Parts: sequence; structure tokens; C-alpha cells
Amino acid sequence: MNDTVPPELAAVLRRWNPGALAGLERPAPPEPDPGGAVTVLVLGVPGSGRGDLIAALAEAGAGSRELRFAEAPDPAAGVALMVLDAAAPLGREELELLRDGAESAHTVIFALTGVDAHHDWAAVARRNTELLTEYLPRFAGAVIHPVSVPGGRGIEELRAAILEATTAVPERQARLRMRATGAAEQAGALIRASAESLRATDDTAALRAERSALVADRDGWRGDRAAVLRRLTALARVELVHEVSDQVRAESAAAREAIDRADRTALAAYPQHLRDAVAALTARVDAAADARLAEVSAQVLGAALTDENRTPTVPAIEPPAPRHRGLEDRMMIVFGASAGLGLGRMVMAPLSTVPALDLASIPVTLLLGGGAAWWLTRARGHLADRAHLRQWVVETLSAVRSVLEQRVLGRLVDTEARCAEAVLARHRERTRESEDRLAALDRQLRERAGSRAGKLASCDRDLAVLEAYASVTVR
Repeated sequence: MNDTVPPELAAVLRRWNPGALAGLERPAPPEPDPGGAVTVLVLGVPGSGRGDLIAALAEAGAGSRELRFAEAPDPAAGVALMVLDAAAPLGREELELLRDGAESAHTVIFALTGVDAHHDWAAVARRNTELLTEYLPRFAGAVIHPVSVPGGRGIEELRAAILEATTAVPERQARLRMRATGAAEQAGALIRASAESLRATDDTAALRAERSALVADRDGWRGDRAAVLRRLTALARVELVHEVSDQVRAESAAAREAIDRADRTALAAYPQHLRDAVAALTARVDAAADARLAEVSAQVLGAALTDENRTPTVPAIEPPAPRHRGLEDRMMIVFGASAGLGLGRMVMAPLSTVPALDLASIPVTLLLGGGAAWWLTRARGHLADRAHLRQWVVETLSAVRSVLEQRVLGRLVDTEARCAEAVLARHRERTRESEDRLAALDRQLRERAGSRAGKLASCDRDLAVLEAYASVTVR
């Protein structure tokens, strides 16, 4: 690179304006060899007339050692001569040859041979200029020198252009400095726009919002779940106790109706019937408790807990004790006998007017009195048995209600404890996840802040380089 573009400026342009840098990068100007000649690398595809042109240039400079032409790559070659054929525009082979061979040359000069044999060489030259601008921007606007070896047309002009390229021409340096200054101004505008965008744009807002949400939710989730659990268990306690009361009340009403209609055989079989009814009642209560507790755990945890250790049992029912026959039963026998005798006398009263039948009415009166006493005593005993069984049912269902309420409340307490344990375990897991995510977010925030600060510092350094170059250029 020549002294027009310092290395610091070239580095800045390479980052921010590489397209402009491509036209400024040049190797150092060629140095003459000890004999005073400057090496010129001649490039050209076979058939382009490269050899004839070299001979013509050498002949034009006979007696002078100012130029030495080389057809093979030579590190001492500071000027490259690209030979193009006027027969057709340059192709991929010429572009590749020019890209590789002219890389080490300070200046590349183009010669178009065969203009004497091709009348449309001017159109070919214009097309070559367009192709160079499109594929090799470094050579945009390059001058293509038309030459004709047989007639010597353009040979002297081409040789003069080569000699001019081998010397440090102040005008060329001024043009390069002007182009470098323009490229530096463009790069400065890009750098300032990028710095303003970095200062105005905050790409960490989403990360900070997520971090704030995590911090707020880290402890709030557990408190929210605990409040939901307390509310649902209180409602479940009321509903389950009410369910047990409804079931027992319905069974008590059914029992009273059945006992009021039962005969002696049905009364004897009713205790077993009540056991079966209590078993069905227990199953209904357990099903209602299962559904309600599953709903509680599902609303608290998002999934219902299974009660794998529950073993459904039917409350034990003691058989009714035999009814004690006391003074009331004895009195009922006496009252029955008295009523029976009175009934017998009433029936036999008409027969007592006949003297012959007076004695016969006595056994009939006694028989009727005994039968009435037996029926009245039996009926009163049946009523007493119903009352005794009814009282037993009330006491039994009261005990069953107490057992079932204790059962559902115990299951509710167990479900509440297990939900609380699950909430605590999940809270610990969420806390670990939140801590890991917070650590990752903090790391990303630090990295982005450091990257942003580093980019701004790089912009400031590059602007300082451009400002230093601008101040040197002004002086």
C-alpha cells in the first residue's frame, strides 16, 4: 500500500467501507533494479498478441534500459500490462488472470491489440471497460490504450503511459488522497449512524422484563397456590360435611318409612337391610369425596392426586339389643284381659236372659277375654318393637354420620397436606429453574452490555482514526 492510505485508515475502511478501499489499495511504487530498469509484468491469454507487443515496446525503447518486461510473475514488477484482444471482449480467463497477476502491481495498464484488423475495436473497448467496472471495481474507469503492432500505432503512447506509471506522479497521489478522504467521510457517516443506533436501541429491554417477571413470580407463585389451597379446602370441608348430612338424613327418612310399614318378619330382617344401605351410603360418600378432593388437587397443582393408600371400609353396625319387657307389658296384659272380659260380657249379655244358657256363657266370656288380651298385648308389643328398632336406627345412623364425617375430614386434611407438600416441592423446583434462568439472563445482560460498550468504544476509536487522518490531510 502506498503512503496515501495509512494502515490505520485502511483497517477502518476495511471494516466500514470495503468497496471504496478496493480502489485505494495499491502495492508500493516499483523500484528500479541496480541497472536502472523497472520491471513490467506483461499479462495476456494466448493469442492476444502479448509477445509481439513486448517486442514492439522493446524496439521502441532500444538503447535504453528503463523498462524490463517479464511474462512470468516477478516480485520486482511494480507495473502490470494487461494485453487484451480486439477480436472480442474479455472473458472469464482474462478476469482471473488479471485478478491473480495484477495483485502485486502498483499500477495496471491496459492495451488493446489488433485494432488494425478489427474495425469494431472501439465497441470492444467500451464493453471491456463495463466488464472491468462490474467484476473488478478497482479498475473502474481504466484507460484502455488501442495499439497496432504491425503499423506501430499507439506504441509510443503506451510506452509513455508505462513510464509515467513507474514514477511517483503528484497528480495521481492527489487524486488518491481525495478518494481516500471521500472514503473516510463515508465511513465516518456510517460509524456515527451505527453509534447513534446503538445508543438509541436497547436490545436488553425484553431480557430485563423477563428478569423482573421471574423475580416477581419466584415467591408469588407459592403464596398464590397456598391461598387457593386454603380456599378450596374450606369449601370442600363444608360441601363434604353437607353431603354426609344429606346422605344420612335421606337414609334416616327411608328407614322410618320402612319400619312404619314393616311386619314382624320385616322387622327381624331390617338390621341386615340397614347394613347394606349403610354400605351403599358409604360408597356414595366416598365417591363424592374422591371427586371433590381430586378437583381441589387439580385446581391447586394442575393434576389430580391419587389416594393410593385409601382402603374403603364400611362403618361397623352393632345389632340391636333385645327389647326389655317390663312393667308396661305386664300392665298391657292386664288391660287386655280386662278389655277382653268386658267385650265377652257384652257379646254374651243377650244369652244371660235364658237361664239354661247362663252357665254356658261363662266359658265363652273367658275365651273372648283371653283372645282380646292376647291380640292387644301382641299389637302393643309390635308397636314397641318398631319404636325400639326406630330408636336403634337413629342411634346407628348418628354413629355412621360421625364416622363418615371423620373419614371425609381426615381425607381432606390428608389431601391438603399432600397438596402443600407438592406445592413446596414444585416451588423448590421452580426456584431452582428461576435461579438458573436468572443467572442466564444476568449473563446475557452482561454480555450484551459489554458487547454494546465494546461496539461503541470501537466506533469511537475508528472515528478518532478518521478525525486524525482528516486533520493530517488538512495540514
